[in-house]
Amino acid sequence: MLHAGAFDDPSRQFAIKAIYRGRMHPFVFIEGISPMHRFLGLCAAFLMLCVAPRLHAEEQPKLAVTVGLRHVAKDLWRVDYRFAQAVTALKLRSIGEFRQQEWKVLTPGMSMTSGSGFDVIASKGQPFKAASVEIKTFDGWEPKEYVSFNRFGDGGRTVYLGHLQGDIEQGTKTLSMRADFKLSGLGQENVIAPPPNRLQPDAERGYAYFGPAQAVPAGAVKVLIDQRTPQWLRETILDVGAKTSAYYEKAYQRGLKDQLLILISVDNFESSGFSIKGGAIMGAGQVSYRLEGKQVLLDHPLLREGVARNVAHEMAHIWQLAVAQGGIGGQGPWIHEGGAEAMAIDALLQTGMWSEESAKAYRAKQAATCEKLGGAVDSYDGIYACGLVRFDALGVGIVPLWRSMMLATEVKGDAYSQRMIDTIVSAK
Repeated sequence: MLHAGAFDDPSRQFAIKAIYRGRMHPFVFIEGISPMHRFLGLCAAFLMLCVAPRLHAEEQPKLAVTVGLRHVAKDLWRVDYRFAQAVTALKLRSIGEFRQQEWKVLTPGMSMTSGSGFDVIASKGQPFKAASVEIKTFDGWEPKEYVSFNRFGDGGRTVYLGHLQGDIEQGTKTLSMRADFKLSGLGQENVIAPPPNRLQPDAERGYAYFGPAQAVPAGAVKVLIDQRTPQWLRETILDVGAKTSAYYEKAYQRGLKDQLLILISVDNFESSGFSIKGGAIMGAGQVSYRLEGKQVLLDHPLLREGVARNVAHEMAHIWQLAVAQGGIGGQGPWIHEGGAEAMAIDALLQTGMWSEESAKAYRAKQAATCEKLGGAVDSYDGIYACGLVRFDALGVGIVPLWRSMMLATEVKGDAYSQRMIDTIVSAK
């Protein structure tokens, strides 16, 4: 985790650095720079699920699997897999040390091995139709991945169900998992299940909540918010989310396709700095935020500005997928990331949450980063910085452009692409 120094120098400049990771998982860092040394200002890990997170899935046959997730003790979970047909292995993409540290195979004669980027549960090559594991709440997180668990101050937990999903092997044949989740809480716990992915039902699921809280309406969305969330962060996230949602709906002339649930958890005030991890769970109608660090308690204008931009960016992704079919695909990440940057800046300006000076400074910083990269969008930084520069250089307003892109993607179900953009721009 990256941490922040105190914001005690009003003259300090802030440079935005966006890093694109594989599987549509970007990490955004805001670095504070002083004459003496560099401080890390705000670390935001906004993890976004691609509509096609496993591009090979459509090419593989699917097998129905019932996945029972049961909360059995405060920080202990049991997962029971039941397969529609006998299989020889359950193959899960590795999430750092998560499974090696916190998973225990319960089924006699079965074990888990790890290597080559996968954790594999098998029974010495023998077919099986059921497998059970015990999992402890995992507080770590991998830079390229969703956080597996989030803790809430009332004792509640959210569990990322996507980390329980993977592929199945039947001898030499690989199948995709068509998961049907069955969730049960501890005692009288309230359980909130994420909806299936609307655009790709077999894709990874979002976060399930187990705890005493209930999601409450907040305008057009529902919110599950940690009682420990400082007022300034609560205000910023909810206010920016509400205002940008209203703006996007009016500007792009379409409402949300999904009931949106915003999850906000706060933990670890002992660590230095300030960090936000989370983001939009595409197609699952969720936006999740996990906040940590001593500076979570610090209400600073630059922190508010940075959080506002990231919230507006994530809500832009939600609207990019407010379509009946198509939308974000597995290629050309600069299109949806650069597009979300441009959409967010426009929304922040039009709603008065950013000044012209703030927008100009941010664009200049991204333009400088892009210039150093030679305008390329094949690097982590380039996807955001050069993606924004490319949209700004088109000479077409981001609202009419993306409104046309939304219409175009719904006609045939094609993903947003350079070709689509070129066709629309040439017709203007």
